[in-house]
Amino acid sequence: MVTRGTLTPFWITFPKEGDEGFPLGFVVTAWSEADAWRLLDERGYDQHRRAVLVDVKPIASVDEIGDEHVRKHMGPIIVRGIWYPFTQVGTG
Repeated sequence: MVTRGTLTPFWITFPKEGDEGFPLGFVVTAWSEADAWRLLDERGYDQHRRAVLVDVKPIASVDEIGDEHVRKHMGPIIVRGIWYPFTQVGTG
């Protein structure tokens, strides 16, 4: 059951060596951190389950994402969904 509160964008990264081949990270807007994991699982992403370390940071602005490539290629973070990597609107 997803508890609905306030949507929060999360910047999820894999900062440990040993996670080569992982994406730069994920930008996921969700009702909670648990909901963000659920969205990743539903889309077939499992890096958060296999990583040595996962860093999850709630963000208030895309300016908090240090990687320019991610900022340029992500979707809108104002609705529920996975916005980096971005594939289509309406996936949340």
